[in-house]
Amino acid sequence: MVLSRARTPGIWMTEQQFLNVLDDLHVVRVRRPEGGKITLTVAGETGEETLTVSDLKSKTAATLAELEDLKREIEENQFASPLESEITTRDQQRMRVRYAKRDEQLTSEEGAEKLRLLREVDAGISRYRRIIGGMNYLQIHYRELQPTLTRRDMPLGALLGVREEGRQVWTKGIKSAANYCIKEAAKPANVGRSAMEICREFLQHYVLQGEEEYSAEQLHRNIQQILRLDRTD
Repeated sequence: MVLSRARTPGIWMTEQQFLNVLDDLHVVRVRRPEGGKITLTVAGETGEETLTVSDLKSKTAATLAELEDLKREIEENQFASPLESEITTRDQQRMRVRYAKRDEQLTSEEGAEKLRLLREVDAGISRYRRIIGGMNYLQIHYRELQPTLTRRDMPLGALLGVREEGRQVWTKGIKSAANYCIKEAAKPANVGRSAMEICREFLQHYVLQGEEEYSAEQLHRNIQQILRLDRTD
């Protein structure tokens, strides 16, 4: 019998899927010092953090293992109120025991809660597997990715040539604009400036394609949603 080897996560990932992982993680820069390990600089609420790809994979794998354990607990209905019964021991003593419900013993509310919890955990598992896959892709294809990663470090305004009413047209979408502002806010030069100020400055230079009336307040709300989701994850 021939056993097939498990595929390395990320081995079939596309470059665009990998870049989406970097955006999801708010990665500002990717570097590999001469003879050293690949490092990522990540923007967060308190500034920038630099860590190696190996460290990120280890942290992600630990979180993934916790989520998979949690999924097993949910599948076994350990989240629901347990059932109780009495058993008789060999010495004829009565003992109360608690045990998890079977699926058919769940209330309708517990059944709905189980589906919600599984969807939530599955989304987290999928995300963290995607991150590990993205880091594997980076380690395998770093040399080929260098030109793309270098362009990604350039001021994004230099990559946008079209202008409208004195502002450049941002063609990358609202989420990308929010992530760009998060990265800008994390830069040492912007320490002490509010996220709202960064948003207003962004919209002084750019107009979102198809969203010409998009306000700094709306952009700021999008940033808060992204950071809130990251904290939840």
